[in-house]
Amino acid sequence: NTTIVYTPGKRTIGYGVERANINDNYSTLVLNYTKGFSGFLESDFDYEKLQFSYRQPWQIGGFGRLTSSVELGKTFGTVPLGLLSVIPGNQTLFSLYNVFPNLDFYEFVTDTYATVHLEHNFNGRLFSRIPVLRKLNLREIVGLRGAWGQLSDENIALSAPTNIPLMAPTDQIYWEYSFGVGNIFKILRIDFNFRGNYLDNPDARRFGITGTFGFNF
Repeated sequence: NTTIVYTPGKRTIGYGVERANINDNYSTLVLNYTKGFSGFLESDFDYEKLQFSYRQPWQIGGFGRLTSSVELGKTFGTVPLGLLSVIPGNQTLFSLYNVFPNLDFYEFVTDTYATVHLEHNFNGRLFSRIPVLRKLNLREIVGLRGAWGQLSDENIALSAPTNIPLMAPTDQIYWEYSFGVGNIFKILRIDFNFRGNYLDNPDARRFGITGTFGFNF
C-alpha cells in the first residue's frame, strides 16, 4: 500500500510532533495505491486499487466559505465485499464531512466510483439581517453531496449469497442536500439532511438530523 499526500500552500510552525498548522486555506490531494498478491501473506486475491481525492476550501468574498471535495476510485480484479469500495453512509447522530448521512453503511457498494461533497458556511451573513437572530451570532450552513458508482457482475457473484443486497448508484447519481445551523450557544451545530433520490431502496431514510459539539476560535 502506497499513499502520497500533497498539500500545496500549507504553512506550519515547529518540528516533529510539535508541528502545528498556521493556515487552513490550502488544498489537499491524496493518491492511494494498493496491490494484492494471491498467496502472499495469506492473501487469496490478485487485485489493484487506485483512489484519488482532492479537497479545496474557497473563500467566497463576503459570502462565506465553501469546502469542496472530489474522490475517485477504481478496483481492478475480482474481490470480495471486504475489498470493495463502500459509499460511506452515516447511521450515527453526528454530523461528519465526506459521508452521506441518509445512507446506510452498506447501501451502495462499488468497484468504480466518484463522489462530490460541497459545504458552504455563510458565517452568519443571512441570520445577521434578521433582528431577532442577529445577537445570537448563528451560522448558516448548506450542503450538497453526490455519488456515482458501478459494480461488476463478477464481484457481485463472488460475494453472493449474502444478506446484504449489493447495489451501486449506476443508473442515477445518488444525491443528498442539507441545511444546518452552527454556533448555537457557541458549541452546537445541527444539520437537517434530505435524501434526493433512490427513495424506493429498502428502509431508505428520506430525512435525518445530525449534530456536533465543539468550540471554534
